[in-house]
Amino acid sequence: MELSPLTLDNKSEWSELLGISFDRSVGDMAHLLEWFHKGHTVIAWGAWDGTRLVAQYACLLLKLCLPHTPSPVSVGMSLNMAVHPDYRGQGIIKEVSRPVYETIAERQGVAGIGFSNSAGVKVDRRSKGYGYRVIGRMQPSLVCLSHSHSQPLELTDAWPEGLWNEIPSHRATIHLPISRENLQHRYAQHPFRRYHYGVWRENSEIHGIVIYRPIRIGGFPAAALLGAYSADLPELLLRWARTMRDSGIHFIHTLTTPSSQLRDALSHVGKCVNLPYSRSPYFLTVKALDNHLPDLFFQFSAWDFMGGDIL
Repeated sequence: MELSPLTLDNKSEWSELLGISFDRSVGDMAHLLEWFHKGHTVIAWGAWDGTRLVAQYACLLLKLCLPHTPSPVSVGMSLNMAVHPDYRGQGIIKEVSRPVYETIAERQGVAGIGFSNSAGVKVDRRSKGYGYRVIGRMQPSLVCLSHSHSQPLELTDAWPEGLWNEIPSHRATIHLPISRENLQHRYAQHPFRRYHYGVWRENSEIHGIVIYRPIRIGGFPAAALLGAYSADLPELLLRWARTMRDSGIHFIHTLTTPSSQLRDALSHVGKCVNLPYSRSPYFLTVKALDNHLPDLFFQFSAWDFMGGDIL
């Protein structure tokens, strides 16, 4: 078994492994790899058995905002770790992840973070050398929208053009920085997922945006709320709730950390009820790469993440 860095020069073998591992087409996985590389610095290593790529581990090098800290810190967000079915159970992930995190640390990264499903959490908890700690489980919630007299906003499935007002990101939580460019890459430029947008526009300026997907809950039309961004988040959500109700949608599904700003703002638009955890839950996990990593990283109540932050 030989370990080596992965780049888009390995796209053919890489996308084939991802397609097998996640039951997606090789074409979709190739486009996904291109999308990751266009919007992020990707640090990835693979394990090869001859000319066959049998495992891969990848992280996106991201910035993370911390409370009362003037500058963001660098972290590696793990995603899509994969081992070919013929090679599982041999501890390959621990070996192939090691050089990824060594590289992140060399680039002043202080931690690895990730959103693990149940299978990933088994790896986190059983592998001593892998080093991830499970911090908490993302909470699914259902919101029954109340009547609202707020002004409606624009609904569209096209990314909105126009001048954006600044969206403040100074919060007493751990969260991802916000920018129009990052949001546009995350949602509008995704290679195979399609999203809908609620746009709060005043004259030629955009004051806020809601990202969602139409779904059905118990046979009723509903919306999965992935993200919302504005200097006045409660007012944005009130306008969006009014517009959703006008279009026949009364129920909203969300997935957040308990201290999410989005979760707090939803209390203004209706009754919010925690749902039982699904069969496919997501867990926030953290791996320390710095001996002086603040204890805050291991406090679930300090994190402000939502469904759209899970790539």
